[in-house]
Amino acid sequence: MLEMALAGVFAAVALVAIGGRKLATGDPTAMVRVAIDDSSDLPCPWCGAQTREVDHHCPTCGQRFG
Repeated sequence: MLEMALAGVFAAVALVAIGGRKLATGDPTAMVRVAIDDSSDLPCPWCGAQTREVDHHCPTCGQRFG
């Protein structure tokens, strides 16, 4: 009877240890830096295409800015 109780405790500890691990996928809330050179402006928020400050619409997807 004592052996069965100890086996149950070991099984429970093993399940907690395995279940408590996190996958090595990285932190999904981490901020990502985007490398932008001096000649470019921010990318389009809808499609990510490069835009210029003088653009009123995205040159790729046509979405209006502002």
